[in-house]
Amino acid sequence: MSTIASTFSNSRNSLLRLSVIGGLISGFLHLVIIQGIVFGLILKTPIVSSLQFAASGLIGDAAFAGGLATALLGLVLDFIMITIMAGVFIFSVDRIPLLRRHVIVGSFLYGFGVFIVMNFIVLPLSAAPTLPAPPLWLLIVLILQHNLLIGLPLGILVQRNTR
Repeated sequence: MSTIASTFSNSRNSLLRLSVIGGLISGFLHLVIIQGIVFGLILKTPIVSSLQFAASGLIGDAAFAGGLATALLGLVLDFIMITIMAGVFIFSVDRIPLLRRHVIVGSFLYGFGVFIVMNFIVLPLSAAPTLPAPPLWLLIVLILQHNLLIGLPLGILVQRNTR
């Protein structure tokens, strides 16, 4: 894999800007591909329900009775969480030389780490209802989604924006 020998400019604004850009890119990919295609078209789950599930992490079962308002809340929360994930990765790359040298491999590992943290720490501690274990094919899709739609775009963004 490609080596990134130098870091971002030391400006916090540059790191924050990349975090927001990474969050918007990954959030859009997540919304269109996972929420729209996998859950919407394949699993026949309305996108409003998927977004309300994101809101239910904050407000519990009341999210499912809130209509479009709670779906929009879920959309905002989803983008905020993904932007925070992007920020953690981008700030980590700027501080960890090994991650800087192997940014794409690191981005895949980070995507898998995000999957683990979200499913085994964040969701159980949230107010969201407990979901049944997904079938194996969906579990694989979700892991790949975190790697390809969150980790990889962040790795590419980092590679393109280092000096």
